[in-house]
Amino acid sequence: MLSDLLRRRRYARIQQKEEQGFVRQWFLLYGPAGKASLLNPSPASLRKLFPPTDRVWADPFLWQWGEELYLFCEEWIYSQPHGHIAVMQSTKDGSVSPSRPVLIKDHHLSYPFLFEYERVLHMMPEGCAGRALEVYVCEDFPNRWRKRATLMQNVEAGDATLLEHAGKWWLFVTLKRGLFRFNRDLFVFWADTPITDQWTPHPCNPVVRGIESARPAGPCFELDGKLYRPSQNSLVRYGHSLRINEILQLDTERYAERLVTEVRPDWGEGIRATHHINWRDGMLVMDAQRLLPLGDISA
Repeated sequence: MLSDLLRRRRYARIQQKEEQGFVRQWFLLYGPAGKASLLNPSPASLRKLFPPTDRVWADPFLWQWGEELYLFCEEWIYSQPHGHIAVMQSTKDGSVSPSRPVLIKDHHLSYPFLFEYERVLHMMPEGCAGRALEVYVCEDFPNRWRKRATLMQNVEAGDATLLEHAGKWWLFVTLKRGLFRFNRDLFVFWADTPITDQWTPHPCNPVVRGIESARPAGPCFELDGKLYRPSQNSLVRYGHSLRINEILQLDTERYAERLVTEVRPDWGEGIRATHHINWRDGMLVMDAQRLLPLGDISA
């Protein structure tokens, strides 16, 4: 652990020097791909969707509604104190419509995890600054969302992700504990329904320790009968690279996973980080980070 801490401090010093006169901007990567691409994604083959220079787009999630595909993400305008959840509609040529806010709170929101329950669309965004894990139900797609339940209170929870598996709902989430950042330890809980505050903690919690693999990075997925969990590697810097882990064991007594693939930010010039992935209906979406000169930032 000491060697990791020393490496992180060294990386931080290097990063501060590299970023002088620049601002970090997250942007999106989007394009057609088969589901198997989740195991070996090629971000360089996807279309770059750059936000206006006054904001970032990150943590993208896709959802099919009728014949149309929509893209939900974190949007943070630099001049604002915190970010909100925004939506864009995909067009036939692979571009997207202008973004518009759909969920705004008095604290930062990100990671708009989408799931269907009781044939209704729900969203579970990250709102760790609000110290609660909340679920919203969609009342008028895609614009109107109403709070339906609070799953956890008095917690700083990172990128909570649900998975329905083996007759249960499983909740994967990183939690801040004491002096440890909330992207270091992954916790798993289970329940019979995702709309509850009665979650049973896994006896192996935290099931994953270490900022190089704990924090979720998109929905879990199944391929050829195997389960996989995307995660972030933040050892070099926050969200530096994306990992795909195979879940080897998941039940009420055991949890185990192994690293299958890691996507490092070396696939394009000027790319600093890649930390999220999602696939739906033949389209793959990821995010990435670049540096923008301060003089290029619009008011």
